[in-house]
Amino acid sequence: MDAKDNTRSLECLRLSQPLPSDALKHQFCCELFRVDIGFEEFKKTDNGFQAFFNRYENLPQLATDRFRAICDCTYSQLLHIADMIRNSDKTRANLKPAIFAYMNAEVFTGKTHYDAVNIIMDLAASLLSLMVIGDSRGSISLDDEIAWEDNKKLKCGIDHDQQSLIASVFSSPRSADIVKLPQSFTAANLEKKAGIQIRWTNNLADHLLLRNDDTKLMLFHHVSALSWYPWANNVLPLELPFETIRTISLLIPPSLGEADSWFRQEQQKNHLDAQAGLCHRLNSSERQIDKFHYWRERLVLLKRTYDDAEPKNLKQLWFDDRKKTQWFTFWVAVLVFILTVFFGVIQTVASVVQAWASVKGLRPHR
Repeated sequence: MDAKDNTRSLECLRLSQPLPSDALKHQFCCELFRVDIGFEEFKKTDNGFQAFFNRYENLPQLATDRFRAICDCTYSQLLHIADMIRNSDKTRANLKPAIFAYMNAEVFTGKTHYDAVNIIMDLAASLLSLMVIGDSRGSISLDDEIAWEDNKKLKCGIDHDQQSLIASVFSSPRSADIVKLPQSFTAANLEKKAGIQIRWTNNLADHLLLRNDDTKLMLFHHVSALSWYPWANNVLPLELPFETIRTISLLIPPSLGEADSWFRQEQQKNHLDAQAGLCHRLNSSERQIDKFHYWRERLVLLKRTYDDAEPKNLKQLWFDDRKKTQWFTFWVAVLVFILTVFFGVIQTVASVVQAWASVKGLRPHR
């Protein structure tokens, strides 16, 4: 199927129908991210963006559940609305009339409802920003949806205008705290040594957030989409996708160019983006906290939480060698205790056997 056939199919295929072929998924991604990537390269990237479509194909279904008439919209019309949002510096309220007019003319032929406009705008914005924007009732994920208010625009400009929804989500006061991010600071060790459970998220805004009294860490894993994103004229700040990939590489470092065993198990169990385990391995300079801007605050908080966490069971005690002197002293003491008990038992048993033998030897022979 060539590009023209794909385009014609996208113009006919309704949002109530999943994209039926890899060729159509490839075309959809190229148009959404505004990139020209060959089909073979697309197929090699997480087996054709498998994790991306596992998650984001649910969004049109959620939209049609909220307003049934949305199912009359085609994928091509959704992409056109995404372009209208991407190319605009207007607030949601000022952009809404143009999208209403387009939908009135092209989708619903004079019967457009403003609820439909709001829902389709949230859907397009979610796809563009890799976040969950608007009401996601019916979703089984832990993602927290974000409200795109009428007085905000979506796109984040060079000046990080606070009138932008993206800027308000990803801007935070820059901490002066300095923490070290050693090679051992990985997602696997967060679980094994500190008892911080990893929860995978499809919402970029939830990346590196600690939940449930700092016992669960949210990790975004859609590296395939992030790696295509910077080449497009999109809504996120240019450096944000690159930096997000570096945080993923920090916590999921590859081993000899391949994903480590911990991530391979997680990937199979949770259907994650395979590219998340194949990022460039950071060197010591790249792990400096000053090299992170957008995710600095969350990394500092995560490292503090990791350092302060105390082992809660023997398994965590065994793996927790963050304080090597204490770890060595504790396990030497445990070994000495076990050996003391062991030899004490042996001595007791030997004494009992000896006493029994002595008593038996004192018995008169008949």
